[in-house]
Amino acid sequence: MLNINEAELKKSIVANVAEQLLREDEDLSDLVAKEVKKRIDKIFDERVTSQIQKAIDETINGSFEREYRRVNQWGDQEGPSTTLRKELEKTVTAYWNCKVNPSDGKPSSSTYSTVTRAEWLMTKICAEDFTKQMQTSVNAVTGALKDGLRNQLAQQMDAMLNGLFHIKSLQDQGKVAKPY
Repeated sequence: MLNINEAELKKSIVANVAEQLLREDEDLSDLVAKEVKKRIDKIFDERVTSQIQKAIDETINGSFEREYRRVNQWGDQEGPSTTLRKELEKTVTAYWNCKVNPSDGKPSSSTYSTVTRAEWLMTKICAEDFTKQMQTSVNAVTGALKDGLRNQLAQQMDAMLNGLFHIKSLQDQGKVAKPY
């Protein structure tokens, strides 16, 4: 018979289980630490990114309203104070109100027979739309004319054939479809 000491066996089993749990605990600690770090990084990224974006937006919006004065080549201020928003508005307004040649849209210094760039562009857009609409209408009318001519020719051909031949064909009796 085997001489097994139950107390020693239990003690050995408990020691092995404790050692294994401690080894697994180190692995679990690493996994938990990594997961916590990942979540903290995500929260940090979301919050910091939104705060940075907010700061950038405020800075950009503020810079459009901040007043400044132009300087000449020697650094002396000249002219009245202005803002970027006012300068952009003047530039855009000048662009659209610029007088251009109606045929090609190029700037013109002439006061005779010129239009604003905005008028020229709208005229060009409307003309392109009108051209497309006109082409569609012409295609529809041409197709209807073609179908009408085809029907007219078919009727004339039927009348001529009926005048030449006094026999009812299979087509005349409706047993065979007409090729036209």
